[in-house]
Parts: sequence; structure tokens; C-alpha cells
Amino acid sequence: MNDISQDDVNAIKHINFVTNNSHDLITELYEDLMERDHNQAKLKAQKVCKVMADLIQSLSDEV
Repeated sequence: MNDISQDDVNAIKHINFVTNNSHDLITELYEDLMERDHNQAKLKAQKVCKVMADLIQSLSDEV
């Protein structure tokens, strides 16, 4: 049976962190929008954009 390499373990941890963080932010954004808290929704949307920009940059660095 093949063991999972440490690089793969680290990649999986990073993927889980990014996706869990993104999911949490989107959930919070949804709640702010439903509550019509536009100021908080705008801040959350900016955080989502930052996380996605960082993800895009890291994917670009991988190529």
C-alpha cells in the first residue's frame, strides 16, 4: 500500500484550509446580506475577493 507523501498531506491541509475559510466567509456574507447589513456585507465581500486573489496568485505561482 502506498503512503501519502508529506507534500500531498500539506497540500490537502492547505486546500481544506482555503475551502473551509472561503465557505465560512460566504456564509457570513449571506447572513449579512439577509440582514441587509450592507456595510458588513461589503467588508465580507472584500475579504472573499482577497482570499480568491491570493488563491489565484498561488495557483499562478505553481505553473
